[in-house]
Amino acid sequence: MLEEELKDGFGDYFEELRPYIVMSTLLFALSMIAGYIAYGIFPEYSAESLSGLEELAEMLQDLSLFEIMLVIFFNNALKMLASVLLGPVFGAVPFAFLLLNGFVLGVFVNLQLVENSALYITAGIAPHGIIEIPMLLISSAIGFRLGHKAFNAILGKPVSLKNELTRGLQFFLHLLLPLIFIAALIETFITPLAIYLVSGT
Repeated sequence: MLEEELKDGFGDYFEELRPYIVMSTLLFALSMIAGYIAYGIFPEYSAESLSGLEELAEMLQDLSLFEIMLVIFFNNALKMLASVLLGPVFGAVPFAFLLLNGFVLGVFVNLQLVENSALYITAGIAPHGIIEIPMLLISSAIGFRLGHKAFNAILGKPVSLKNELTRGLQFFLHLLLPLIFIAALIETFITPLAIYLVSGT
């Protein structure tokens, strides 16, 4: 009975998130395009945005596959959770989170196209990205909704921020977090195989 109530509640909450998901998707897409264009115009400057990825890659070099999976999972989960928890600060954190990740992905794709085929890039992003990117968009959407509700509360409108935060966290923990874990598993064990099948390396 409780499980059915949760499912119904999550379905209703997802419907309420739709406009915020649309906004998150547009922001991510525009920032990705900006990153792609920026690398074409200012390659040296824009490539500096990849420093975080390079540091993460260096940190993963000497780890076992299981440890790599855990690092990827916790890295993504904590950043997305922060986007939710800090959303009430007028949505500033999820906004910055989307812009940064979209820009970095755009730069990365353009950089890779110089040396590799589109099929290679697809193999390196799509297997886990098909789950990870929607989770990024939805977690940001939760943050935006919380930011909107916080703004309404300041205006004196009847809003229960505690209830909104509880709903957002329940949605994140019950639905998004398991999928973030699955994406980390795929990125660790499936994505390298896809790259190998495409490139032979």
